[in-house]
Amino acid sequence: MSSRLGFKSLCFLEGRDRVDAVDTRLVASYAVAITFDVLMPVGMVLWARRRLGVAWKVVGWGAAAFALSQLFTRLPMVQVAQYFMRDALKTSSVLLGVWIVVLSLTAGLFEETARLWAFRKPLKDFRRWRDAVGFGVGHGGLESALLVGGLTALGLVNVIALSKLDPSTLPLKPEQVAQVVEAKATIAALDWWMPLLGAYERLGSMVVHIALSVVVLQRFIRGEVKWYWLAVGAHAFFNALTVVVGKLATAAWGPQAGAFAGEAMVTVAALVSLWVILYFRRVDAERDTAAVPARE
Repeated sequence: MSSRLGFKSLCFLEGRDRVDAVDTRLVASYAVAITFDVLMPVGMVLWARRRLGVAWKVVGWGAAAFALSQLFTRLPMVQVAQYFMRDALKTSSVLLGVWIVVLSLTAGLFEETARLWAFRKPLKDFRRWRDAVGFGVGHGGLESALLVGGLTALGLVNVIALSKLDPSTLPLKPEQVAQVVEAKATIAALDWWMPLLGAYERLGSMVVHIALSVVVLQRFIRGEVKWYWLAVGAHAFFNALTVVVGKLATAAWGPQAGAFAGEAMVTVAALVSLWVILYFRRVDAERDTAAVPARE
């Protein structure tokens, strides 16, 4: 990296009038990913409404649960903590491992507790399989459209701005110029299709959110608290597994392998989640059949 950075710096010093061109394929990939991040949840909501008859209240509380458990609470706390630990996280692999565990556990606790509270209080009259599906669509939909879509849009802005930026023309300190050059080098090394992996991940995450909502709902249908803790544990486990496998693959074979390895774990989680969703759909249908009195 240091030799590449030095080469990039030399290029800027020798060619001040040159401005790097923007990779149109990368821009197009970002645009497709942003569009998918925003429109996929819309399509899922419409499907849940028309096919399953899910109430708007259920979808709305699913979205509110994500906002309350992540946007307004956990994520701000995580950002503050990471800011103060930024240097230590770069130098200590042990602390980084502990931090990954903390992030995974808190994600499970915050989000699954929000689901539990929603089905206990505002949605106490909406405790059917279809309601859990609609709740999961609202929960994962807000994450995809607002959080992930917003961050992807910000990434696109950074790509365009940095690609056109010549730091040698700006009144920056040498270390600041080096940071900008390194950022440009990172963008230049980014494969044009990489943003599409993020869009693929959103689809898998949506399936996981629906399955976790279905599992938490069993706390009330079956009257056993173990279902809540099962959802917390599954959420934390798959979060940690995705990050750890991605990092190990990156260290062994490079960023591309790390990205694909992480998405492979998302795929596994999505397939398991799909089985959970279909299993409890069958259980819900059997319950309905048993509740209908037999005709003489």
